[in-house]
Amino acid sequence: MELFKVVIAGLLGTIFMTSFSYIVSIITSRQFKEPRLLNMILRRSNHEHMNPSNNSIIGWVLHFSIGIILMTLFNLFRLFFSFNISLISLITYGIISGILAILSWHLMFYISSRPPDIALKGFYIQLFFAHILFAFGAIIFMY
Repeated sequence: MELFKVVIAGLLGTIFMTSFSYIVSIITSRQFKEPRLLNMILRRSNHEHMNPSNNSIIGWVLHFSIGIILMTLFNLFRLFFSFNISLISLITYGIISGILAILSWHLMFYISSRPPDIALKGFYIQLFFAHILFAFGAIIFMY
């Protein structure tokens, strides 16, 4: 049952953050949609069998899988250190996951032979806040 809750929480948190990213993309007319960016990076990679369209399900599956992994890591961390969920732990988790996301995306853009041409500073700022929403969306379901 615990695994089911972690998976659902990861999915819900990812829905919260992705909705935020899509709203910010629409408001700013910039490309901040993570599943689309993942597809663009995969398509531009040197791997000849990866050629997803911008709207391919591959980017969505990767994005939601990462959300489930982040929630699993949080739950393992919580179990290992035996702490209760609080506003402070939610915000801390959101900040940590936001920083990890920024570092991960920066690495992906850096190693990509042709990274998408996006406003990186704006993307990273919205990504940081999107992960705080991820934490709230995921953990509210869990506890």
